[in-house]
Amino acid sequence: MVTVQQTFEKLVSLAIKREEEAHDFYMKASKDSELKASAKLLKDLASQEVIHKQKLEAALKGGVCDTFTCSTVAEVEKLDLDQYLVDIPLRPSSSPQDVLIVAIKREAAANSFYKALSELTGNAAHRTVFETLAKEEEAHKTRLQNMYDEVFQPDM
Repeated sequence: MVTVQQTFEKLVSLAIKREEEAHDFYMKASKDSELKASAKLLKDLASQEVIHKQKLEAALKGGVCDTFTCSTVAEVEKLDLDQYLVDIPLRPSSSPQDVLIVAIKREAAANSFYKALSELTGNAAHRTVFETLAKEEEAHKTRLQNMYDEVFQPDM
């Protein structure tokens, strides 16, 4: 039988995988970027995703999954937390505009996921980790939205 702890371990492990994918996504997008400023921003975001992965791995090793306040697997499943961790695919033919839209959606989903986890942990140190990750993902989303506006809606 799957325990609450195992359910959260699966979710945090999936979040780690998504951070790895985000890193790879931003590195590829930076190589494909025609604008030097965009490439720099994307590389910066990629390096921050590595830090996010490290924070999640440290939380996992630090027993974060023992600190969540859900008492049953059904309670965890009812929260539908894995909806925030869906993979949003890109096609090889995706335009730079498509790449930014997907990146913005990924960052928004990650922000929501980390906010939800911060509200579920009974441990202040772990809550701070998730709150920090949520704020950083929100900042990424804002930076990407600004880039989108500058490149694709310059007259607005």
